[in-house]
Parts: sequence; structure tokens; C-alpha cells
Amino acid sequence: MARTLKHVGQLINTQRRVVVVFREIPGEPDNCLVVDTDGLVDWMHQDIINAVESPGAQAAANFYEYAQRSVFTDGSNMLQALHKRRLLQKQSTSNVMMVPDRNSKIRLDELNTLIREQTGDTDVVKPDDTQMEMANKQIQDESAAIQSPSDGVINDVDIARGMLSQAEQFEAEAKRLREEAIAMAPELKPKRGRKTKQTA
Repeated sequence: MARTLKHVGQLINTQRRVVVVFREIPGEPDNCLVVDTDGLVDWMHQDIINAVESPGAQAAANFYEYAQRSVFTDGSNMLQALHKRRLLQKQSTSNVMMVPDRNSKIRLDELNTLIREQTGDTDVVKPDDTQMEMANKQIQDESAAIQSPSDGVINDVDIARGMLSQAEQFEAEAKRLREEAIAMAPELKPKRGRKTKQTA
């Protein structure tokens, strides 16, 4: 029996294989964001395929939900790396044919309509999702895009950079969570008292 996979499809006009990262863009329900897997360097292509096939990605309604908490081989956050390397492509949902297995096909716009009907017209992607805001910037012209190694080979420096970048992201996230926790329960804020001087 053929295995069924979510998030995988083809562009109808070019037949290129893609992974659908955002099934639609808030405010633009007729558009989505995809990654052209045929155009990726080998190591990144393999990482994306492994991610898509993972139980976590298959349980997610959108691939970005899994990608935002996953990392590439070089240690970089998967969703942010796709964004920074300008690999997220804006496509019409009517131009994407979802192919979960060899015997099934459905256009993405039709799939989104079915999902809305099943979920009571709930948005496919929440408009206030901060990760979606980051992805929307992909369609704007950015001058600070990270360039992929021309030969597709990653070295220790690339991996170290990715690890440092990931550490900074974790630190920022930890700071944000602390601030939210203190705002929710101010009594948990650490007390900063002066040390009393000991007299001889």
C-alpha cells in the first residue's frame, strides 16, 4: 500500500516538485508559500524530505509549524533558513497540485476549501502568527539574504555559525517567555536586594 504524505505537491505549470510550507497567506487566501525541492542543494533537499516524512510534520496542519522547531544539518533553524536564503516562493493555490500518494491528487485551493468546511471556516493560518509575518517578508526585496555555498558543501565554520545563530534565537525566546511569565504573575519576579555589609 502506498504511503500517504502531507505537504508534498507539484506546480501545475512547471511540474516541479514542491513542499507546501504555508497552505495560504493571511489576507491572501489564494496564495501560498512553497519550497522548490528540485532546486535545493543535496544536503538541504535530504533534510527537507526527512522533515516532511517525520511523524511530527505529518501531524501538523501546516509544514511551517514543524519547520519552525526543526534545524538543518548545519544547525540553522529550518524555517528561518528557508526564509533568509529566499527559498520560500509565493504561488497561487490553484497552481499547486497536492500529491499525497501515487493515486491521489487534489489542487491546493480545493483542499483548503475542504479543510475550512471541516473546521467550521477556521483560518488555515492564523493572521497573528509571528512566524507567518516573517514568511510574508519573503516576498519583499531583501538585501541581507544569506547565500548558499556555491558547491553545496558545508564546513565547520558554517555549522558553528548556525549553532551560534540558533543559540541567539533560543536566548531571545527565553527572554520573551520570562517577560510574559512575569507579566502574568508579577509576584514571581526575582527580588533584587542589596547585600548587607558584615561588620567585623
